[in-house]
Amino acid sequence: MDKAMAYIDNLAAKLGVAAEHVYGVLIKQAMINGATKIVAGSLLLIIAIVASVIIMRTIKRSDTDYWDEEWAAVVVAAIVLVVAPLVVSYFVMASGIKAVINPEYYAIKEILDTIGGK
Repeated sequence: MDKAMAYIDNLAAKLGVAAEHVYGVLIKQAMINGATKIVAGSLLLIIAIVASVIIMRTIKRSDTDYWDEEWAAVVVAAIVLVVAPLVVSYFVMASGIKAVINPEYYAIKEILDTIGGK
């Protein structure tokens, strides 16, 4: 933690601002990143819902029995258009919500990652 505070002080000195300002900017950026992830996850969720509705309507309106010849195409479409966005949206939204709820953690994590060279 002392190394992180020394890094903040060094960065603040180079920028000519107070260390509290740098830390405040990192917290605001963590919240913005979190909000962006929540929006992106929500868009993926909407894509999954719309795709599932379209797939279900297509199956109901079709005369073909999809389970005879074209079941593989339906399964692949469902996985690509429904399951994948649902899984990705879960992880994206989860990390976004965590960043909005606890931005201080992500600010400190960014400082430590920068110090560690990751």
